[in-house]
Amino acid sequence: MIRRIEDSNPIVTFFYFACTAGVTMFVPYPPLLVISLIGAVMYFYTVKGEHKGSFTIFAFILFLLLVIANPLVSHKGDTALLFINGRPITLESFYFGLNSAVMIIAALYWFRTLTFVLTSDKLIYLTSLLSKNLSLIISMSVRFVPLFTRQRRKIKETQRAMGLYNDDSLTHEIRSNIRIFSILITWALEGGITTADSMEARGFSLGRRTCFRNKRIDRGDVGLLVIMAGLLSVILICIVSGGFEYSFYPKTRIVSNGTKDILGLAAFCGLSLLPVILKAEVSLKWKYLQRRV
Repeated sequence: MIRRIEDSNPIVTFFYFACTAGVTMFVPYPPLLVISLIGAVMYFYTVKGEHKGSFTIFAFILFLLLVIANPLVSHKGDTALLFINGRPITLESFYFGLNSAVMIIAALYWFRTLTFVLTSDKLIYLTSLLSKNLSLIISMSVRFVPLFTRQRRKIKETQRAMGLYNDDSLTHEIRSNIRIFSILITWALEGGITTADSMEARGFSLGRRTCFRNKRIDRGDVGLLVIMAGLLSVILICIVSGGFEYSFYPKTRIVSNGTKDILGLAAFCGLSLLPVILKAEVSLKWKYLQRRV
């Protein structure tokens, strides 16, 4: 049975985002980028995650800034819309900025969704395939980030209770923060020595290390890999054979290669909407089983 992307093996999940984000960043064909943005936004709002509203506001503001900035910086193109200080604002430059903005925002949505789907345990699983030592370093780093934050808060509260933290003026606040930072670094170095001694006592440097993996590639994962590889192959064949031709300067021009471009866009549409399709399939099956009960 083919499962959802986020429920599959981490290798399958990483391969999917590598395909979608890679094609988005390296094939800036306008219709393809629009499909990528739609698929990324739809998938973004179907996964569990926090601060989605704030990220959407940030993406919208960044989109507007990118669209506005390019015509003000680049004055290429033959179609002048208006002149500012004797410099033309061209239609082709506006189109180029719009296309670049769609590409950047689509890539941001794919990577932001990746942070929701590829959790820390899945990331450690992937890195353990490359290097067990790298996996250990990443897992320790992930652990120390919230640990440092909590420890800094404890030190600051203790300093404030002792009357040593003074935020009445900017100078005193800077001195207090420097003192807290020094204490935090000392605590981190002492913790590092303790961790090193503990790892040595447990035989970390002796012999070959093994890694426990509770995730296995089954038939569903293989099926997903085959589907994604097939869709990606169609896209690559379209690119190699001269499809997805476009130009912005001196005139905006999108060349239509007929069936070739249609097949490539259809394949990328299927690839981008694959998680949404799989989620819809699971939801429909669940409703069907509920009705039978």
